[in-house]
Order: sequence, then structure tokens, then C-alpha cells
Amino acid sequence: MKISCSNCNESLEISDVLEGQTIECPNCNQSLTAPKKRSSLIVRFAVGLLGLLFMIPMFVEGKPLGSVGGFGLLMGVAFMLYFFGGPRLLQKIGLGFLVQPVGGGAKNAVLPSSAEREEGVARPVVASGDDINEHIAAFQQQLAILTPRAFLTPAIVAINLTVFAIMIAAGVHIMSPKIVDLLAWGANYAPKTTGGEWWRLVTSNYLHIGVIHIAFNMWVFWSVGQFVERLVGNLGFFLVYLFSGVVGGFATVLWNPGVVSAGASGAVFGVYGCLLAFLALGWGSVPRPVLKALGNNAVFFVVVNVLYGMGNENVDMAAHLGGLAAGFVSGLILRMPLGSSASKNRRRRNMLVGIAGVLAISAGMVLTGNRYADIQEELRWFGETEETVMGSFNETIQKGQTGSISDDAFASILRDEIIAPWEAALSEFESKTAGKIEKLSKRNSELHGKLVKYMHLRLEAFQLMLEAVEGNDQQKAERANAKLMASQAIVDNLSYLVTGGR
Repeated sequence: MKISCSNCNESLEISDVLEGQTIECPNCNQSLTAPKKRSSLIVRFAVGLLGLLFMIPMFVEGKPLGSVGGFGLLMGVAFMLYFFGGPRLLQKIGLGFLVQPVGGGAKNAVLPSSAEREEGVARPVVASGDDINEHIAAFQQQLAILTPRAFLTPAIVAINLTVFAIMIAAGVHIMSPKIVDLLAWGANYAPKTTGGEWWRLVTSNYLHIGVIHIAFNMWVFWSVGQFVERLVGNLGFFLVYLFSGVVGGFATVLWNPGVVSAGASGAVFGVYGCLLAFLALGWGSVPRPVLKALGNNAVFFVVVNVLYGMGNENVDMAAHLGGLAAGFVSGLILRMPLGSSASKNRRRRNMLVGIAGVLAISAGMVLTGNRYADIQEELRWFGETEETVMGSFNETIQKGQTGSISDDAFASILRDEIIAPWEAALSEFESKTAGKIEKLSKRNSELHGKLVKYMHLRLEAFQLMLEAVEGNDQQKAERANAKLMASQAIVDNLSYLVTGGR
């Protein structure tokens, strides 16, 4: 917000959190009172309704809305508390990050003018509060000089929302997208990603599994993004977000390779990890009062989200922890005193983060490249052989039943057009998938075992049928039919993939 000094006519740009606070003009020391804005009853009523939206399904279905993307119960409770007590109540109990951006607790921050930003020096700030307020105000002013505009945070939110809107317009379900749709739009799935589609490590960070998923992720990201962006700079923030998301994707590939994963949580956790690096080791770069103000929100978010994710199989904890670790390491590199040489130090440290990120991504590609087999892709080409063979088999059986084909011709077709191509396809399928499907997940391993059993049963049935025709053996014909029925029963009970949201 802006406020004008009645004494010297200086126009000051001040933080919104100064509403109702008294500050002193840095030019003439005139006491000024910032306009006080009150939360609109309409806004609080709307937030209360949103809280009910999160809470009602818990009583109807036994779980809160939004469990796929975060702790929906917490969101519901937080929104209801906001409805009754406003933002200050949430701040007191450690949930302030849900309604007020992290780092927004400064009481007396006056942003520098454009000329001062260009000069890169801060003017003294006279605060009418205690020393804590002075520390926070001076710190925020330093950040505003080093990073005048935190434009990447809103840009990233806009990109995520735009992609989601386009997906919905294209027919993707707004609450529960299908796996095939997520894969088509670029979700992360180990066999596809490590099979050459490495771009999925980036695109998956801009896809979300339903409207609640994206709403929660973007809400939490917005609450911390702009502060961290000012703390590490625009380029540093971009590198943290990018590398955290990609490393989180690699963690999913290694930890949950059989899961189709999408969401920005890996990158968001990386941003929080970067902040935690400043909180843990940043006494030389972030004032102690600021660290205390930030610590509750950041630590609370990470701990609760990790604990919640550990008990919810639909949450991709691998991406969360991988992104958190990448962000923390990036924060250790980017952490520095915010002095006169900060701009030069940022460039050097950004380069170090870039090099570390490239090395980490390269190592991930080497470790995971061509490590997994996409069972659906393998089944797709095997299905073409299956369709041809079974068509020929059924046609030959019909001719044999009507007596329009001799036993010798029947045996020849079984041997050359049915058994030989089926046996070759089975051998190729086993060689392509050996040791690769089992790494995906227990479920995929069981699926692979059933498929191989189905293929072997069909082959045994064809071979028994050939022996029955050549030896006129009715018992072998009955055994062949029994194996065909057993193989068909396996096919009727197959399912392919599982999903995971982050």
C-alpha cells in the first residue's frame, strides 16, 4: 500500500502488514499511521464455506476432501478458525502460513524507492516499535533492494492454473483425472521417463490430480514463494524450484517406480527446504528475530505434511522428501550475508547451484536410464501377435469342427502359424522385461508373473492341441481346452497401474 507524508509530501510504499501501525517518515521523522484494513465479512464467510467443503466429506465418506494432495482435515479446520477468529488467531497457533505469506510478519517495513534500488543501498528506517520490529523492517528493506520484484512466484502459479484449465477444457476430469489422461499430459512414470521421455521430470510438476490438489499446492507455494524468491533472488529461486521438482521426480522413479505421479509438491517442498537451510544455518544472513518469526510456520508445514504423507498411500512422499533435500542443499549454497557484495555473491552461488543441479540430474539419468520396462508398452506389441495368432487359431478350430480341413493341414497350421509365432513372441517378451518389471512395484511384479503364466498356458494348450490332432488323443484335447480356459481366467482379472499424487 502507499501512504503520503503530510509534512514533506514524500510518497512511501509500505508493506500491507503495516495496516493500523505507526511508522516514522524516513525523510522528516513525521509520525504516520498506515490505513487499517479490516477483513471483509464476505471474505470470511466465503472462507468459512470453503472450510465446510473440506470438512463435510469427512463425516460422509470417512475422509476429508483433498486427501490426495495434502492434509484436507487441517485445511478445513484452518479455514473454520479463520472464519471465527481471523488471520491473527491462525498466526498464534502456528498456522499463519495458510492465510499470510511466510516472512510477512514485519511490522515496520518501508520499501525503497526506485533510485535506491538502482544504487543498491538501503536508507535507514526509523521504526516506532521495539528492536525486533526494527530488525525485521531493515531486513525486508534489504531484500527489496536486492530483489525489487518477486515475479516468478505469481508466474509459476499462473502457469500451473493455466495448464490445469486447459486440461479441464480438453476433457480431463476436474476432480479425479484418469491415468491415461495424466500420462498423455506428461505425468511422471518410471518406465516412460527413464525410457527416453526425460521431459516428464519437468512437465509432471505442472500437472495436478484434481482441483483440490492444485488448490492446496498453489496456496502453500504462494504463502512462502515470494519471500524465498526475494531471499535468494529471481534466478536462484528459479533454480531451486526447477531442480527440486526434477530431483523429486527422480526420487519417485527410484522409490515408487510403478506409480504415475504428478504435482508441484516436490518443487514446493524444495522451496521450503531452501528456507529451512536459512533457518538452520542462516544466523549470518537472516536476523535472529526474523528466523524466529519464520521458523514456526516453515517447520510446522514440513513436519505435518511429512507425517500426514507417511500415513497416506496416495501421497507421493518420495517426491516430497527428494524435493525437500534438493531445496535444502540449494539453500546451503545460496545462503549468504545480505551485504553490499550480495549481488556478486548471488551470481557465483547461482552458478554453483546450476552446476550441482546438472550433476545431480546427470547422475540420476545414468542410475535410472532404461532400468524399467513399461509393461503396457510391451503388452501392446505382444497383443498384435496375440490377435493374429488367436484369429488363426479360432478359424482353424471352426474348420476342424465342420470337417472342412484335414488333420494334417490342421497340424501344419498349429505348428507354423500358431505355435511358432507365439513361442517367439513369448521369448522376446521375457527377454525385454526380465529384471525390469519386478523393480517397479510388488503389484507390477505380480502382474508380470500372471502375464507370463498366461502366455505359457496358451503355449502349452497349443502344443497339447497339436499332439491331440497328430495322435488322435481326446484326453490331450480336453487338457488343451482346460489350459485355454485357465489362461482366459487370468486375463479377465488383470489390472495395470496405480496412481500417486503429490
